[in-house]
Order: sequence, then structure tokens, then C-alpha cells
Amino acid sequence: MTTLTHALQALTEHYQRDSSSSALTFHRGVEREALRVSRSDGRISHLSHPKTLGSPLTHSSITTDYSESLMEFITQVHPTVEGVVKELEDIHNLVNHELYKQDECLWPASMPCYLNGNEDVPIADYGESNTGQLKRIYREGLSNRYGRIMQCIAGMHYNFSFDKDFWQFLESYKGQKQLNTEQKQAFQSNSYFALIRNFRRSSWMLSLLFGASPAIDESFLSKKPDSLTTLEKQTWFGEKSTSLRMSDLGYQNKAQADLFVCYNEVDTYIQTVKKALQTPYQRYQDIGVKVDGKYRQLNSNLLQIENEYYSDIRPKRVTQPGEHPSAALQARGVEYIEVRIMDLDPTSSIGMQSSTLYFIDVFLLYCMLRGDERLDSPECDQLRKVQQEIASHGRELDQDFDFGQGPVKLRNKAENLLSELSEVASFLSAKTGNPAYTQAIEMQIEKLKDESQLPSAKLLDQCKTEQGFQNAMLGVSKAQQADWMSRPLPDEIIAEFTEKAAQSLIDQKAIEDADTVDFDTFLADYLQPQ
Repeated sequence: MTTLTHALQALTEHYQRDSSSSALTFHRGVEREALRVSRSDGRISHLSHPKTLGSPLTHSSITTDYSESLMEFITQVHPTVEGVVKELEDIHNLVNHELYKQDECLWPASMPCYLNGNEDVPIADYGESNTGQLKRIYREGLSNRYGRIMQCIAGMHYNFSFDKDFWQFLESYKGQKQLNTEQKQAFQSNSYFALIRNFRRSSWMLSLLFGASPAIDESFLSKKPDSLTTLEKQTWFGEKSTSLRMSDLGYQNKAQADLFVCYNEVDTYIQTVKKALQTPYQRYQDIGVKVDGKYRQLNSNLLQIENEYYSDIRPKRVTQPGEHPSAALQARGVEYIEVRIMDLDPTSSIGMQSSTLYFIDVFLLYCMLRGDERLDSPECDQLRKVQQEIASHGRELDQDFDFGQGPVKLRNKAENLLSELSEVASFLSAKTGNPAYTQAIEMQIEKLKDESQLPSAKLLDQCKTEQGFQNAMLGVSKAQQADWMSRPLPDEIIAEFTEKAAQSLIDQKAIEDADTVDFDTFLADYLQPQ
């Protein structure tokens, strides 16, 4: 009996034995990014974030990411996939009605529209408070370090945690009895890190099945890589690519290569990130920090702040005001994990399908139950390498890839993993009475049978049919907005978001009025190690 089968059997017995455990509940929320573009030509917007949508500094649902034009929609935490989808639909409905008034729509793809150089990308503005200035200068630093164009890549982040009853099961299953609060915190953190290690072993599957960025507008790069082919209308593409976003052409940072950690120890992870915050980096020192009275970056260290550390999955803990993420992790342990590998789905007007969210739920439970083996350095390096290979040419399903145990055909590896995921999905559907879990797996099995059904293949076909990436995605943008405009915008949604927008502007003003020190003093205090 495999580790996974044994764990699922124990979990089944737990729910049969404990009548109070009537439901297995996951907690999840989504962050969806999307560029604002002109509806007429698909160029990036140079207009400010719509004031009718409130302050991006303080709004809980509608904000901006790197650019003033890169919107970010954040859901609350929901016990159901349907709750997440419904909230995203409400946000998108409202935002599309607002953007239509200024002849704009949302870009549906992860890779950005045509960009006329770095200066074509406006950096996000968060007002004049010290906190707002901190956020802007951090982005100035990203611009000076990596360029603005790379910062326009958009994705979907999935925040996920298990409920209290599941933790009670896991403690019992792993022989952890009568733990005090501190021990429970350590057990939960260590278990989430085991999940993350297993995620790294299998995350290539998410790029293969859901990657939707095989093509880019040629303005994204200064020179065409040998690995890409030219398509008419300024498009470069990888014929067998799944996710250029997650390849070494996308949102990667070679300066951070030595920071790569294998998530074997919570404390080691925290210390690695903290050290990077204090380690000077020569190329960033050459940029300068404050030159002629103007900040170019927050500091010249390897990381300005912790969010600059790129990873396809992160351990997370809600922070208190002014608290650094690593300090929160160290003080109170891992609360949830953030999956950051997912491309936007251009075929969905909210950037994702509900079936995809169900699949991720299955995938993450699988990663939690399949064991807690450590990652040694050779396996770690090989997994990073194969992840890149599948992102760049993963639709070569009958080619050999090395996942650390020698070459194996990708199709066979994927089929075996889907077979294991089917076990987990069958348990979830049986326990919850919801067939969506098994259906989500069955949909992916069909993709392997017909490569043309993979999102990356579909998008590439669309680019070829519509004479280029820009044309194809602008057409999708317009069609999706037309669909939103044909739907009613309920009065209660208008009232809810009008109130949120107004309150966010009040909250931003309060933050600005509460500042008691100049920005230099504020920044020096903020950058102090915690």
C-alpha cells in the first residue's frame, strides 16, 4: 500500500468514526491580475486607476500590482469554489462596466500586450503617505533592476489552507498527541513545508495542463531567443511551449539563483530570506539608492523586501501592521500557502475555470498526504531544471524528461500522477458528495489523450488564426467585455462597491494624515531587521 493510499484510507476512517466531522472543508481565495488596455488598439492604458473604484492602497478587493495599469482583484476566503467564483464574477462585472466608460477593457492573457519600451509602463501610484511612497519606490527598484516590461506579466494566485478538523486528523495520523499551542504551530508549519516540497516535485503538471502562455508579443524581449519561432504580426512563440511565463524568459531572476531553497526547514527558509534582505549586491549598488534627492530603490541588497523573492509557491501568514512576512512566519507559523504558478486562462472572463480550482484543491491535498520526504540538493536542482523544460517545450509528451530518477516519457509520468490524483479526487467526491473533484481530473485525462485540448495549444492555434498574439488577445478582450456589458449589474453590487470605494479613499486619507515622520526616517525604521 502506497503512502498516499494509506493516508486516504486513514482519512476515510476518521470521517466514518467521528460523527462530528460532517464535512471536509478547505479555505481558499484568489488573486487575479489583469492589464487595463485601450479597447480600440489593445495598448496599455496610461490613465490613472479609476477613482470610482477607490484607492488601490486600501481597497480590500480591487487594487493594482506593479503598474498603475495592472489591476489586481482579491477575493475573500471562501469555504467553496463556487463562493470564490461568484465573488470574482461580481468584481469583474463591476470593473468591466466602469472600464467601458473610458474605452478600456481587461487583457485576458498572462503575457502582456504590445509595449513600446519601459517608459510605456506607468508605475503604480499609492498616494503621498509614507506607506504609499514605500510601495512606489519598491516598484521603482524593480524597474531599475529588471525593467518594467517583465513586471507586466499577470497570473492567478491561489491561497489555500486546511480546516481545524483536518489538522486534528493529521496530528493523530502522524502520532502527535496532546500538543500544546506552540507544538501545534510547529507541526502545522512543518506539514505545510512538506506539502510545498511535494508541490515542487509535481508542479510541472500544472504548467503542462494549465499553462496558457506559449506566445509573446515581440516587444516583450529586445531580441528573439533561438528557442522561439516568428509568427506574423510581431509574435514569437514556442511550438511546444506551455508557459513562457514560467520559463526562463518570464518572471525569473537570475540574481536570486543562490537563494533557491528546498523548504526542508522552516527556520532555514526564514533565515535565507532574511539574509538576502541584508546582503549587498554589486549591480544594485551601481544603480544607487537615493541619487540627487530621488530614490531609485529601497536599498541595494539582493532583496529590497521579502516579496521580491520569486517562487511558484509561498508559505504565508497574515501580517500585522508594519510586520515583515518572515517575522510573522517566525512568530506564529505558516497559516496558508500561496500557489503562484498558474497562468491566466484567456478563455475565461474571470481568468480561470472553476474546474481548475477544484483540480488545485485535489492537487494540494495530494501534496499534503503523499509523504514528507526531504529534498536534497541534486533533486532540488533537477526539479527546477525540468520545470523550466516543461514550461518551454512540455507539449513534447512522448519525449523523455528527467525528474531526478532518470529519463522517463512525459506522457507516462503525467498519466501516473493523474492516476494518483484520481484516488484523492474520488475520496473528496465521496466525502463531500460533490462530483466536481472527479470531473476535474477526468477533464485533464482527456487533455493528455488529445494534445490540441491543452490551453497552450489552443492559444497558439488562435494566434495563428487571428494573425498574431496582439490581434487574438484583443479580440478576446472585446468579446469578454461585450459579454459582461450584456449582463445586468445588480443594484446591490453597485451599492456594495460604491461603499467600499468611498471607504478606501477615507482610509487612504487617514493613513496620510497619521504620518508623523519624514519618509527617510520611516524607511530606515521599516528596513530594520525584525
